[in-house]
Amino acid sequence: MFELYSTGNYSLTALAKIVNEEGLRNKRNNKVSRSRIYDLLSDPFYYGKNRWNDKISAGQHKPLISKELFDAVQARLSRKSSQPQYKKHLPVFKAKIKCKECGGIITWEIQKGHWYGHCNHYRKCSQKIYVRQEKVEGQLFPYFDEVVPKNEKVLRWLEKALKESHVDQIDYNTSRREEISRLIKLADERMEKAYADKLDGKIPFNLCDKVIEDSAKEKENLLESLAKLGEARVAYYEVGFAIHELALKAKDIYKCQAATTEEKRLLLSHIFSNLALNADKITPNYTLAFEFLIKWMPEINKSFELAENRMNKGEKDAFTSFRSTVCAG
Repeated sequence: MFELYSTGNYSLTALAKIVNEEGLRNKRNNKVSRSRIYDLLSDPFYYGKNRWNDKISAGQHKPLISKELFDAVQARLSRKSSQPQYKKHLPVFKAKIKCKECGGIITWEIQKGHWYGHCNHYRKCSQKIYVRQEKVEGQLFPYFDEVVPKNEKVLRWLEKALKESHVDQIDYNTSRREEISRLIKLADERMEKAYADKLDGKIPFNLCDKVIEDSAKEKENLLESLAKLGEARVAYYEVGFAIHELALKAKDIYKCQAATTEEKRLLLSHIFSNLALNADKITPNYTLAFEFLIKWMPEINKSFELAENRMNKGEKDAFTSFRSTVCAG
């Protein structure tokens, strides 16, 4: 539920329908209501905390999600106006495109069996053109191509290079872990000293309590950072490879006849952070990961082609020098 809702592709009503189909039931074995879904998505229990009398404290249980995912969901919950409303027939670009002139959400409606988008004119705006969904898709496909690895061979080489660079990440994690551990020790020492000063009456009680409270909060944040380092070790190269693989197959996934509207919307949310429409022209912005790829992939495709040509001429060490250059970046 958290992962789906964080994409911005699902309303609470749509989410309730999906989890019901997946088999989630309440204590009476009935469908979980929309309001209950909201409560579950707002509960810090799932990222390892307990809420009691409006106060949140550390829990002893293993979290199911990350704090970052929880925060992303809370941001979505607080922006109800921009959430897609649930409909049986949902257009691919529902709540995904804004009018470039006025910033309003583009409205979609069916005409003669096709989806057409236009500015909703809730704000003062001169845009009057209706744009067909297929035309928007046609404008986006070239943006898919710009982040694609040249071929499967490039992707396999990238997988190997990422695994090799993972060694450097482990070294970084080790030094970072030592630094965090040192800071945790300092926070503990500050709390111990403040408590001792409080008992000895050396400084006012309220100042001691403030030092203890601030140090405890700092320690909690440091412990969270320490936990993330452990989680990141394998994910570092696995996620990196997954992003490149997604770029390679994105267009095929989107154009696949078996792809559902929900799958297309999810794919778009991975690639584009926002889309703007001016008349019938679409302007996309990549997500952070794909913004990196737009700078990275043309360079690596070109370098890979050059290295391959050199190998064809008998220079066996071409890929050796190329790998060190890529890994350094």
